[in-house]
Amino acid sequence: MRLSRIWILSASVALGSQTLPEGLEQVYLPTVSPGVESVTSARETLAALLRDRRREVGVRFTKGGLTSIDITKFDNRNELAALLKGGNYGDLSSYTYDDDHNLRYLQYKTVSILEDRIELSPRVAFYYADVLGVPIRVARKRAPDGFPYVIVLGHGLSLHFQKPDLKDAEKAADALQSIQQGVRKGEEEAARFEVLATRYRALAVKPPVTEEQRRFIVQANALNQQKDYRRAIERYRRALAVDPVSYPAAYFNMALLSAQVGGYRQAIGFMKQYLLLEPEAKDARSAQDKIYEWEILLE
Repeated sequence: MRLSRIWILSASVALGSQTLPEGLEQVYLPTVSPGVESVTSARETLAALLRDRRREVGVRFTKGGLTSIDITKFDNRNELAALLKGGNYGDLSSYTYDDDHNLRYLQYKTVSILEDRIELSPRVAFYYADVLGVPIRVARKRAPDGFPYVIVLGHGLSLHFQKPDLKDAEKAADALQSIQQGVRKGEEEAARFEVLATRYRALAVKPPVTEEQRRFIVQANALNQQKDYRRAIERYRRALAVDPVSYPAAYFNMALLSAQVGGYRQAIGFMKQYLLLEPEAKDARSAQDKIYEWEILLE
């Protein structure tokens, strides 16, 4: 099965937080289906739906949805491609302008579904926390074109499917609904962690590291020495599952390990958790500076 061509189009209107844009009518509300129970399986399902297709999928967005550049200002293909792909533009096929010379779309062969974002290129990405903050639904265009069915998301982003692919649109909406639930759960967990951190800082005597935790920590350190960074993070997570505050250094270490594998947003999150627990640590200054460094790498 060949890879589909992905059409990236700039929309003329931003999507409202609660209502559908003019010209759309709702046809489906997503559910969490049996095949999409977890956020991981939801991302895998969405990736399959957007990559391994016989027909094209459209992706519309306002220029405000771009992470770092305004692609509407470039009409030279090589210049535009260099900005989007850092000189390597193998996935960029073509682009089209309207009569007013505004960029209407870019055509890609693939769209990447990553842990925290939908990525069209390293410099054009939509983070789940931004685009999944509104109700997800599948709508039909009252004046249908080649892509009559649309999944409405936030931040000016929407996914468009051809007429034979309504079932695919529904499956994609179900997957996005699961990812949205995961994002909300993460936000709730962050709020709970702040409460735990406040209590931890107030303790005169900090909780000790248990023998079970020590086992996972030693294993994580060994995996780090072997440069098996992802498995090392998993072992630190297991140590923190026993007690999330008794070994603050785990968050510092997971931040550095996440950065090693390019997970800068995750690295920032871990480092912020470390600083919530140990704001007066000797390495607090360097920890905050790492956050600043990773923030620019995200851009």
